[in-house]
Amino acid sequence: SSKLVYPTTEEELRLAVANANQNHLKIKVVTKFSHTIPKLACPSSEQASKTVLISTEHYGSSIEIDKVKMEVTADAGVGLRDLINKVEEASLSLVASPYWEGVTVGGLISTGAHGSSWWGNGGALHDHVVGLSLVVPGSALEGFAKVYRLESNDPLLKAAKVSLGVLGVISKVKFKLEGAFKRSITLNFTKDEGIEDEYMEHGKKYEFGDIGWYPSAYTAVYRYDQRLPLTTSGDAVNDFLGFQSQSVLVSSATRAIGIVFLISPPKCFRQLLYIPIYIFQHV
Repeated sequence: SSKLVYPTTEEELRLAVANANQNHLKIKVVTKFSHTIPKLACPSSEQASKTVLISTEHYGSSIEIDKVKMEVTADAGVGLRDLINKVEEASLSLVASPYWEGVTVGGLISTGAHGSSWWGNGGALHDHVVGLSLVVPGSALEGFAKVYRLESNDPLLKAAKVSLGVLGVISKVKFKLEGAFKRSITLNFTKDEGIEDEYMEHGKKYEFGDIGWYPSAYTAVYRYDQRLPLTTSGDAVNDFLGFQSQSVLVSSATRAIGIVFLISPPKCFRQLLYIPIYIFQHV
């Protein structure tokens, strides 16, 4: 079977990569939540002894906030909710974030996880990254692995941000922050007539707006999502069940039902076809 290592520091992470490089092993990085599917960074199942899995489950203790520069630097294994909580304690905010919190800093950057916005730098969290550390293979003189520190002016930063794990192992990520703010969310269920024309104005009017489209039901759900001052009263919570932790039994049953419906979908299931429409900047 494949070897599994749990680094707790950046140096231990570097040593894990160095050992793999020195012994010609394939590497796959996983987290405490999940891992990516693409085979671009997938060890060989036929030669498991020649592969190593590096888990960031225990590599998430460091979150450093610079209030003057309004930046935060976090270990790759830090969970998104932990990062948000720490930033909010400093009266600051991440401008963008994906809707699902079950991701790590390194994972969401590698896969391009996103919310919805074309205001400012946009709704993808990697567009708010101003620095990144990457562990890559090195020569024998370099100890078989080294750490690259990429800053905002480095031409390699864009490539390293959404790299799907093929350019190295992300060890630390630095995000640009803004002053703390709240968000107000209202969902408007309406007919989908003119949706192809409305989404442009919707994106211009609401900073974090998106649209949920149910084409078989001729319905569109417009999300009116915008920031408010921190002094605004109220502390509501988004309690949507789809974005909360669920029992493994619930997940297994949902997948099983989904497979049956895909093979022979009843009419009521076809009515539930959902197409999310996120609003992005052109790059």
